[in-house]
Amino acid sequence: MKYLLSAVMMTAMTSAMAASDTPMFNVVNLEASASREVANDLASAVLFVELTDTDPARLSDKINQTLAAAIKLVKAQAAVQNGGTGYATYPLYGKTNKQEGWRSRGELRVSSRDFAVLSKLLAQLQQPIAGGLPMQLANVSYGVSEGARSKAEEVLIEEGLQDFKRRAALIQKGFAGKGWKMINVNVNTAGGYRPQPIMMMKSSGAMEMGRAADAPIESGESRLTVNVSGSIQITE
Repeated sequence: MKYLLSAVMMTAMTSAMAASDTPMFNVVNLEASASREVANDLASAVLFVELTDTDPARLSDKINQTLAAAIKLVKAQAAVQNGGTGYATYPLYGKTNKQEGWRSRGELRVSSRDFAVLSKLLAQLQQPIAGGLPMQLANVSYGVSEGARSKAEEVLIEEGLQDFKRRAALIQKGFAGKGWKMINVNVNTAGGYRPQPIMMMKSSGAMEMGRAADAPIESGESRLTVNVSGSIQITE
């Protein structure tokens, strides 16, 4: 019984392999796409504090205290998400190649869909913080949130598939075929994130008052694209 079952399985496998090796005719590869501009509804920012000191422990304390104070301010804003922190330390060498101290950099990443709240928070973090030092703004980037992206992609996928079908019908007509059938199809999405490094400056009034002006946030738009590619077979 075991031998009979094995023989049947081998026959089925051989038939399947033979079928897969059978050459296919009238196969055409084609691509289609759909895209549109979508308003960026998410802003992300990176702030940092960078210091030097001859004592690495003292340097670490200053950086960590500033990050802790900054995180406390971030947590006080429900509309702002803490994207995490980063920390790096490296030695400093003088002209004689002798180590003269240490430099450390601590980073804080934040994001929000409420641009007004984020703008004010960024200004606060660039001022002396209770329990810490002022931070500097490295960059601000804009993108489409997951929810908005999902809704836009659903529409674009439908448009992309319709364009794929339209092109398939056009190719079928060009070859005078009776119809066409799908062999395989791939749907890929791209776009939705546009990093925009910016330099933040204080206005003259803010400088006189010793505080940073609210960070100007202009989100703009990002282009979302759905690409549809695949193979069809023209039937005769």
